[in-house]
Amino acid sequence: MAKQLCIWGASSTQLQLLSHWKCFLPASLTSTSYSLSQQRQWHRSLATGGRSPRPVIAIRRETVNVWERRAPLSPNQVRRLVKSGIKVIVQPSDRRAYSMKEYSDIGAVILEDMSEASLIMGVKQVPVDCLVRDKTYAFFSHTIKAQADNMPLLDAILEKNIRLIDYEKMVDENGARVVAFGKYAGVSGMINILHGMGLRLLALGHHTPFMHIGPSHNYRNTEMARQAVRDAGYEIALGRMPRSVGPMTFIFTGSGNVSQGAQEVFQELPHEYIGPEHLPKVAAQGSTNKLYACVVSRDDHYTRKEGGKFDAEEFEQHPERYASTFSHNIAPYASCIINGIYWAVGAPRLITIPEAKTLLRPTDAPWLPSSPGCPHLPHRLLAICDISADPGGSIEFMKECTTIDRPFSLYDAEQNVDKESFAGDGVLICSIDNMPAQIPREATEYFGSLLLPYVNDMLASDPQSSFEDYKCNPIVKNAVIASNGKLTPNYEYIADLRTKCSLRSSHKAKLSVGGERVLVLGAGYVSAPAVEYLTRTKSTSVTIVTVITDPFRKLNGSTKWVKLRGMSEKKQEKGHNSKSFDLINLKLTQIEVHSSTTSQRNPRGDQCIFASATAAN
Repeated sequence: MAKQLCIWGASSTQLQLLSHWKCFLPASLTSTSYSLSQQRQWHRSLATGGRSPRPVIAIRRETVNVWERRAPLSPNQVRRLVKSGIKVIVQPSDRRAYSMKEYSDIGAVILEDMSEASLIMGVKQVPVDCLVRDKTYAFFSHTIKAQADNMPLLDAILEKNIRLIDYEKMVDENGARVVAFGKYAGVSGMINILHGMGLRLLALGHHTPFMHIGPSHNYRNTEMARQAVRDAGYEIALGRMPRSVGPMTFIFTGSGNVSQGAQEVFQELPHEYIGPEHLPKVAAQGSTNKLYACVVSRDDHYTRKEGGKFDAEEFEQHPERYASTFSHNIAPYASCIINGIYWAVGAPRLITIPEAKTLLRPTDAPWLPSSPGCPHLPHRLLAICDISADPGGSIEFMKECTTIDRPFSLYDAEQNVDKESFAGDGVLICSIDNMPAQIPREATEYFGSLLLPYVNDMLASDPQSSFEDYKCNPIVKNAVIASNGKLTPNYEYIADLRTKCSLRSSHKAKLSVGGERVLVLGAGYVSAPAVEYLTRTKSTSVTIVTVITDPFRKLNGSTKWVKLRGMSEKKQEKGHNSKSFDLINLKLTQIEVHSSTTSQRNPRGDQCIFASATAAN
């Protein structure tokens, strides 16, 4: 059967060219192979009598950091595009996990200049000076929450009339992401946290089989990593976990791709799955010859504040109506938490900063053997792998993502500080925001297989035409964040978020530049710990005015943020000039001094705290 080419509105002269179409058109081109937009491009080319150009895609090299070795499409997927008649340009890069030869061997063009391409694809953010005007870009922009670091990128995209398609917003009708690295984030994260737990337990005095598991990027592929995990599991099954450590429980939040990937690795170890209701018993009486896993769903810990069952639809619309019992009913029995849930602003957190203090207090386990050389663990919760990598999100005290270079931090709940160490008080945190980059070849192959079905819809984009005229799969169109120099309707909220973030940032900047100034009047049992607490924040300066100076001598001069001012009782009675301070802590001084001092502050409405021995009891 003869192949047919359908060109709408072709003239008689143009139709004469059809007998020779095989000379200049890809063999696979039919009326359904390409979008209407692409066929119009062919039509315009025929109208000029010239050789028709092929659709062109470019794959840019990743430059966000030295560890980013992924690509949006693997050579296998590029081969299919080339065979369909699409020209694929690949920017040269020796850092990319797939070599340039692997791409060129299947027909891709290795070329620095991407200006010929109408669609430029990447993985991570593009440097502002590398953006090409009037193009369609597809990558993870990390702008949908008005992330401050990426707002200059968004501004440049708008200024350069770029149509931005963000993979993160490619979701189906149920809101589930259709293109993601999630599975391999889970795989990599689980390997990393097992490695980290080996080091943390060693610092606490325990050699464990986890010591034989390395970071995920140490392995050529996941099969090699799985074998290392299996070897560790063999030792666990033989009873080589220290008895003083007790039963180990792993909590997986959610059941999505991230959780499934992490569980695939965990299942290489001797294990048993249990429900949340069995956690207390297992934590006390479980075996050390295997590990325990508990997959926690939203309805296991989210409860309606006004009573009633968990309703997923209501929770999505009104998360403020719910509270989480995770920190009370689940986390106290966890040795390790693998967190892969998406957290939306306003939703209840899994663990807050105050709740962390309770979780990480020393616990007593008299049923476990203990001796000076075989100590109990300081607390049950050893590690958290926060694969969601959302600072201040569902794990509130995870304030900053870790990196592949520095994958772990130790969070001290009592001091509310992080440090790079495996020894000392706290819980180990691993929260790398690009974990799939540690296993780049498999992650690229997996991601590309999900992305490939949407490439033709992306190719149909013309940034110079109206966004409303862009005809494509709704999954792709709904992921367009910017077009025609402005935010698309679904993402206009970003501008409002930016305004709110800007106000918060300006307030923080004021504090960081000028700092808060606190005046403490009087000394005693209450003031000393208050001053110590205030000086943990280095931008806060404290001036102590007191008759009794001895308790503060060690602070005076030990840091530039504390100033000690001695004064007589008579001067105190006359008050103290406090107009230059933001906060006054009035401590154990005569009420006349209180009145004198606060009367100076009332016109400005500054804050005063009254503390006394009676209040402290």
